[in-house]
Amino acid sequence: MKTNQSFIDPNIARKKKLVKRHLFGHLQGGAPPVFSLIEFNLLGLCNRKCVFCPRVDEKTFPNVNRSISLFLYETVMKDLKKIGFDGTILYSAFSEPLLYKGLEELIRMSRKYCPDARIEIVSNGDLATAARLKALFAAGLTTFSISMYDGPHQERHFRGLQKEAGLSDKQVILRVRWLTAKEHFGITLSNRAGAIKIDDIGIGPLKTPFKAPCYYPFYQILINYDGEVLLCAHDWAKRLVVGNVNKESILDIWDNAVLKRVRTRLIENSRDFPPCDLCDAKGVLIGKQHFEQWREYYGEKKTHKK
Repeated sequence: MKTNQSFIDPNIARKKKLVKRHLFGHLQGGAPPVFSLIEFNLLGLCNRKCVFCPRVDEKTFPNVNRSISLFLYETVMKDLKKIGFDGTILYSAFSEPLLYKGLEELIRMSRKYCPDARIEIVSNGDLATAARLKALFAAGLTTFSISMYDGPHQERHFRGLQKEAGLSDKQVILRVRWLTAKEHFGITLSNRAGAIKIDDIGIGPLKTPFKAPCYYPFYQILINYDGEVLLCAHDWAKRLVVGNVNKESILDIWDNAVLKRVRTRLIENSRDFPPCDLCDAKGVLIGKQHFEQWREYYGEKKTHKK
């Protein structure tokens, strides 16, 4: 199946700068490169079913009324404090963050333990109000990104909420997502590690794995609401769990044997393992510097052992 990934989300450039900036602030001799982005899937719920999202198949990807506990979340934040984490804490992944009760409390907790971090939300905006936006930013939020799926009329609505809340265009970012299938809906579309199939535009699981690197596991990490740590946000089917923060530190997981095997294969331009074997994500748009630093780190460790 041939895929067409010609559209690149304009937000990629902003994210790329943030990720690169964070890396250069944390290069230390002998230590593994620190992730620049830690993403949370806070809960198992979303209020939409988009055609380009695995949730369109509710039998395979149903809504699950479970969410991350404050205790578990604080445990992760305490670990981040140990390294003075000042990258990006992101609420997005497989759910709608505004459905999480107590979101402001999570933001306050993040700001307490990681005062210099960026805290960002990616939302469909359906539950956003001026009052809620004020509360989120008062708690310490940095950026609120809204994916607009319904049409250009939404821009006027959300800019109105932004103005009422007294926020800037840098604080509230609007993302066009109402385009046609041929325009890939306005996103850098992928098959979500083989979890979606859209025949009209040639999106579906790969029959043969790409022979190419992917930088995702080199610069970011994802924690699910149940504590499982996943390879990346493309792995909707959760085919590879690399650790669990209920059992061990996120810092230990980040440099564990599972991720070393994954990174080594990707350094060798091979995606012949799950979930990467079915995935068509263009994973080289962000994180090249992290990729290079990890390659050097593994090389140094191998030399040192000799």
